[in-house]
Amino acid sequence: MAVSENQTKLIHRINRIQGQLEAIKNTIVTEEQDCEKAILLLKAAHQAMKKFGEAYIHEYMDTCFKEKKSTQNIEADVKKAISAAFSL
Repeated sequence: MAVSENQTKLIHRINRIQGQLEAIKNTIVTEEQDCEKAILLLKAAHQAMKKFGEAYIHEYMDTCFKEKKSTQNIEADVKKAISAAFSL
């Protein structure tokens, strides 16, 4: 199965998020006490996850419409995704 350009972009976003999480982990492991740096790392990772979620939903919706899934299935899937996103 070929990976689309949008899917590649999503994978790159995930890789960046993983890098941010590794940086946070390293501050814990090394017991680096730079509070400002820790807060900025957490904020960056949080924002990146939010943006990834938005991009992922857009990609999913585009795929659904291209595959011409039934409106009922798309609606049910979107409702599940929204519920899951806001129950975090």
